[in-house]
Formats: sequence, structure tokens, C-alpha cells
Amino acid sequence: MDGDFGNDAITTMGVLGALTKEYASDEQAFLGFLASALRSALGPSVTITEKGGFLSKKQVTGISVIFGEDRFTLEGNGSGPLQAKVTHVVRGIALKTESIDVRSWLAIVSESVENSVAQHDQARRALKSALGLD
Repeated sequence: MDGDFGNDAITTMGVLGALTKEYASDEQAFLGFLASALRSALGPSVTITEKGGFLSKKQVTGISVIFGEDRFTLEGNGSGPLQAKVTHVVRGIALKTESIDVRSWLAIVSESVENSVAQHDQARRALKSALGLD
């Protein structure tokens, strides 16, 4: 495997580009796609909220991912636009929550994911696989 991260397909295409493409195709289905990709890449930093089960298919209704002291949340109710929020958390206490547009949320999370996977080769491979880039 080439150790030069700069020549990697995930860098060339960009996480943001892959996520934006999926988001544009179907917002609600995007939550499931993103949940799978983030869980593969970041593991325990990601919390996924689902509804349904037992007699119906489970549907992802929310994703929360923590980078440093910020928690990034993306939620959907099954219809209508997705809601994106950033919460600044210090020592387990949420100090400030701000609503932002989904594309800004994707840009911030994508950059944070790229920084994280650049530091963790295994997470990078998992993300590439989840995004279909290998």
C-alpha cells in the first residue's frame, strides 16, 4: 500500500464531494448512507438514532459525531429537509447549540473526517470502502 496519503483516491475525490453527491440524490436515504460511512470510519465517536424495527424496517433518523469539544448532529423526520446542528460541549455539558445549513455541516464534518483518517490508516481504509472508493 502506498504510504503517500496525498495520492490517495479519497483525497483526490474528496470526502465532501462524495457526501454532497449522495445528499443531493435523496436526503432521507442519505442519513443511512452517512451513518454507515461514519460508523465504519470513526466507530465509537458516532451515535446513530433509529426508529422502527421489530415489525418494520429500521430507519436512521439521526447521526451525532464528536470531534474534539464539538458534537455535530444531523437529524431527519422521514420527510422534509434534514436539520444540522453543532453543539459545543465542555466536560460533558452542552454550552451552545447552533443550527447550520446541511452543506456547511457536511463541509465541516468532511474536513474533520479527512483530518482524522489521515491520522488513522485503518479508519481511512474503512471510509474508502464505505464510500465505494477502493
